[in-house]
Amino acid sequence: MFKNSKTLSCTLLAATAAMAGAEPTVVFSDGPGSTQGGIYRAATTAHGSFDTFCLETGEGLSFGFVFEYTLGTDIQFQGQGQVNPLDAETAFVYTRFRDGEIRDILGKPNLPDQDLANAVQLAIWNIEEGLATNNADALKLVQAADDAIGGGQWSGLGSVRVMSNWNPGHIGDPAHAKQDTLVIVPLPSSGAIAGCGLLILGARRRR
Repeated sequence: MFKNSKTLSCTLLAATAAMAGAEPTVVFSDGPGSTQGGIYRAATTAHGSFDTFCLETGEGLSFGFVFEYTLGTDIQFQGQGQVNPLDAETAFVYTRFRDGEIRDILGKPNLPDQDLANAVQLAIWNIEEGLATNNADALKLVQAADDAIGGGQWSGLGSVRVMSNWNPGHIGDPAHAKQDTLVIVPLPSSGAIAGCGLLILGARRRR
C-alpha cells in the first residue's frame, strides 16, 4: 500500500465532489499507523465518516483526492480484472475494531492508537494476502477471529462490505481500480423487512 498525502481546502474538496457525478464519493486522509496502510479516515457522501483499512498491499490510494466507490463482498485487483471474496476473519477483526473491542481482545486497554492500527492492518493483510508478520498483536487478532468462527460465535461477513474505490467516471474498469477498503453497512432489520412485506401485500390487495 502506497500513501500519498495532499492538503486541500474543504471548499475545494466539496466542489470536486460535486463535480464527480451521482455515484457516492469518498475522500481519504491519513490516520494512526506506520505500516504504509491504515488507519485511513474516510469521508463519504453516502456512509458518513469513519476509520478504515486497506485490503491489498500492492495498490495505492492518494489522500485528498475524490474517488467514486461501490460496495460488494469481493476485493478488486487493479489492472487484473480478478476478484477475491472478502474473508470472514477480516470481517470479524474490522467489526471488533469499529465496535471498540480490539483492545479487550488483546488484553491491552491502554494500547496506543498507532500500535492498534498496526495490529489491525497487519492482521488484515495476513488474512487476505497471507502476508507473514511477527507482530504478536496482529497474530493474536487472527487467532481470535479463527476461534470465533470455529466456536460458532461469528460467521459470514456481518455488516462488513468491501468499499471498492475507483477513479471518477471509471467504475468497473480494472485499470482504474484503486485500493479497496472496508465499511460497515447497516443491514435492514427483520422488522423493516417485515414492514416492506406488509406494504407490498397491501399494495397487491388494493389492485
